[in-house]
Amino acid sequence: MKKNIILGVGVIALLIVVTLGSGVFNKKEEGEKKMEQKKEEPTFVDKIKEQFKLFPTCPENLSGILTAPLIEPKYISSITPLGNLNPPGHTSPVDHNYFSTNHTEKIPLYAPADSWITQIIEISSKNSSGDYIPRGYVVQYTVCKGLVLDFANYTELSEPLTKTLKETETGDCKRGIEKPGHTYTEGQCYYNVSIPVKSGDLIGYTQLDERGTLPFEIWAANYNIPARSDVNWDYYDDNRYAHSMCTFDLYAGEMKDAYYKKFGFSDNKIKDSFVPRTIEPLCGRVNQDIAGTIQGMWFGEEPKKDGGSIEFDGKGLAFVHDNLDPTTANLSVGGTIMNPGVIQFKPNHTGFINREFSEIKADGNIYCYNSPGTWWQKDIGKILVQLINDKTIHVEYQKGTCNSSEKFATPTTYNR
Repeated sequence: MKKNIILGVGVIALLIVVTLGSGVFNKKEEGEKKMEQKKEEPTFVDKIKEQFKLFPTCPENLSGILTAPLIEPKYISSITPLGNLNPPGHTSPVDHNYFSTNHTEKIPLYAPADSWITQIIEISSKNSSGDYIPRGYVVQYTVCKGLVLDFANYTELSEPLTKTLKETETGDCKRGIEKPGHTYTEGQCYYNVSIPVKSGDLIGYTQLDERGTLPFEIWAANYNIPARSDVNWDYYDDNRYAHSMCTFDLYAGEMKDAYYKKFGFSDNKIKDSFVPRTIEPLCGRVNQDIAGTIQGMWFGEEPKKDGGSIEFDGKGLAFVHDNLDPTTANLSVGGTIMNPGVIQFKPNHTGFINREFSEIKADGNIYCYNSPGTWWQKDIGKILVQLINDKTIHVEYQKGTCNSSEKFATPTTYNR
């Protein structure tokens, strides 16, 4: 669930000073007005640093800054590595980890470090009467200046936090939120707070939902590290995405090792079904763009001025590698050219059919990918793609299977 976490930072308005004298401008005043320079709008990272300027500076080495288990490893069957796909909402590799468990009772969740809870989001769902009923909480931790953790879907908060929430004025509420893959209409209410917590403090609980899955998921972002300069982040409706990192790399020693042994996949319905990820980085990879190739994320329209999600609109397309087995290629389609889904295959390193994404350059050739029809992408046919330049590709879905003489009919343009 890629969503913007509103951090309560006030927008700095542009200041225009107009001096009136006797109802008219004199020449001096008019000249001063012309010379006045507009202030530049601060970046999202600037706002983050301004909001958190009172917090301690982060150490250069963040390993071991988390000292208590956010969730005890004994409850975890597996941790899904970063980069999971689920189009259209998650056409691009996700920047958060999911958890799997066989534990049916409430699972306690703890503050992972001496830190501050700086925001709580109450997530609700709309019932048949039109009322919004709370179903979970997102808790945001600021560990140090610029290091932010977001832990989502606490099904229950601790008594002290519940009391604090009732006494806190709601900063903003949004209703009528529709998300791809969700069967309910969502509401979100934001509480901007500053609650100091100690490492190991009980913060709340999570629990298996009605589908038998654990809704708990976590993000980590380090805004002290510059975002990649070769990626146009205007396409992404999530400022956190550019600064994402693996939460578990903030641990050290035995605690980090205990979590790292959980990276992989397990089916709660099948005993001893855990399959570990064995290829580094074990925690997974988020942005996979490689300049000069088709590998990475592409978009079927220009960035939205209102900050809306191109991806949620089904206009994303990703040529990436699997988060469980990176030797597998994933062609993730948000929609537009065909139904949402993912085509999986073992890439070839020669020829023009099912070619490894990172090996396709702007060489004038059209490359082809077969879509045999699976549970993850039911459309049977093929996808043609040609890299025009570093920022543009042409793509088309056609019936049939790949051959040695492919031609476009009505290709769609994607950019990045």
